[in-house]
Amino acid sequence: MSEEIRQLLELQAKDGERYDLLSRLQQLEEEQVRIEQRLAKEQSAVEERCQQLKQLSHDSRGKNLEVDDVDMQIRNYQKRLNEGIISFKEMEALAAKISHQRKRIDEMEDEAIELMDKIEIAEAELVEAEKGLDEQKRDLASRSARISSQILEAKEKLESCEGERAAIADGFPAHLLSHYEGLHSLFDDAVVAIFGGLCPGCKLKLSSTTVERARTETEIVTCQNCSRILYIS
Repeated sequence: MSEEIRQLLELQAKDGERYDLLSRLQQLEEEQVRIEQRLAKEQSAVEERCQQLKQLSHDSRGKNLEVDDVDMQIRNYQKRLNEGIISFKEMEALAAKISHQRKRIDEMEDEAIELMDKIEIAEAELVEAEKGLDEQKRDLASRSARISSQILEAKEKLESCEGERAAIADGFPAHLLSHYEGLHSLFDDAVVAIFGGLCPGCKLKLSSTTVERARTETEIVTCQNCSRILYIS
């Protein structure tokens, strides 16, 4: 194996390692984002429950005020009936109003009780949700810290790998390096060993002349079909 082929194989191995590290880093960063999104979703769900509870409490206070208002109207109507000097027709009208408002206040009191029940349930659910959120925060914080450490480690390895690759590429003939990098942008296996008279990359048969040229190791030989760099192992 010629020195140029050996260096190209080293370069290809480093490029494979670099690709693996970049893929690993991307996966870790995506996982970190998913953790952040999950935590935001959990926090949003608890905040939504909190807002629902506030709205129920607001509705309950409003309903109680309505009950008090209607009760006051009934008292005023009853006072006019008991103390006022009014016509029989007016007495009938007031009595009808009192009857109507009493039915209304009964309905409103039922609604107020229903709201109180909903508030009690919502408060219990909020307590459980906040407890669950605290547990989720601890779990996700632990996972996030672990992933952050793995990201840092992957970045350090990637930096080291790129430095080693640069050292291998340094001094390479420019035209050969350019040819290899062009091929590597298309194929992971830009440099391949001839096997059974075939190019392992494109799986097509090589000419006997191509195989012989690769065997002599006096030049860089490429596949006539896919342009991969060939060598005899």
